[in-house]
Amino acid sequence: MRRVITLKEALADFLRDAGLELSDLLSAMDEDPEGIIESLMARVEIDEEEARRLERTFTARQLNLLIFVIHTFYYANPSGYYKGYLIYPPREMVVGPSGKVTREGLQLVMRSLGLVPGVAR
Repeated sequence: MRRVITLKEALADFLRDAGLELSDLLSAMDEDPEGIIESLMARVEIDEEEARRLERTFTARQLNLLIFVIHTFYYANPSGYYKGYLIYPPREMVVGPSGKVTREGLQLVMRSLGLVPGVAR
């Protein structure tokens, strides 16, 4: 039997274990649009135009959440598991052969987190 945890559930558990609130974490992250765009382009297979489109569509806090989640659950954790549970969406659906998150993978991550354009969470 395969045990699965959603990305949103894994994030909530991770923050709880670290004794952090999501707002605390996001407040400590870069709100500079240039820094956010550079971070996105370093982790996701998108060009600058696509990164700017994301910047116009989502809040800085939402984009920082994406960057944090991608780094924590897909880059720093190549196993794809969290506490023995397979993270959904799984790494093979999110990260491409280049080692970066694909456009499709980014969409899966955004959906899994429940991100809605321009609505801060």
